[in-house]
Amino acid sequence: MTSPLQLPDSVKSDGTLAFKFVVSLTDPSAPKLTELNAVTSLDLHGYITGDGWQPGGEQATVTDSRIATVQDFEKPGRKSKSLTVVYVHNPASPDNNEAYLTLAEGVKGFIVPRYGVPSTQAYAVADIVDVWPIEAGEPMKNWNGANSVHTATQRLFVTNVVHMDVAVVA
Repeated sequence: MTSPLQLPDSVKSDGTLAFKFVVSLTDPSAPKLTELNAVTSLDLHGYITGDGWQPGGEQATVTDSRIATVQDFEKPGRKSKSLTVVYVHNPASPDNNEAYLTLAEGVKGFIVPRYGVPSTQAYAVADIVDVWPIEAGEPMKNWNGANSVHTATQRLFVTNVVHMDVAVVA
């Protein structure tokens, strides 16, 4: 007799993705909670649009050709990562335009997303996060047409190693 299919629990994505912009981290592979909560850090998740988190990546292919075979083989090659964000833009209110004002062209820092935890919950020690070291490119204001809000699209250039699935430390 076969056993019934056991499905793993899933986590809904709505409201469970948070982002911080952090000016500096002592060790990006082990971000400190005090650094994530520094007065210079900014919660970005209230600004980023529903389709505005756009990480990307590619991996080159290394050809492994052997004289003794008639087939070429492959190995994984160099990786590259890219990041674009789209966020609401409110030029009439600086207090409601912090993403646009903080991520001015040339600004350097870190984007630290946290997945699977309610975005209303504060970052905590042992949270699993990614750490993207970035330099902000030029923000481009969008015209989204009727029945929409003003947004800006911005490329955040990846300037160093992206650390995936690292724990927040004390």
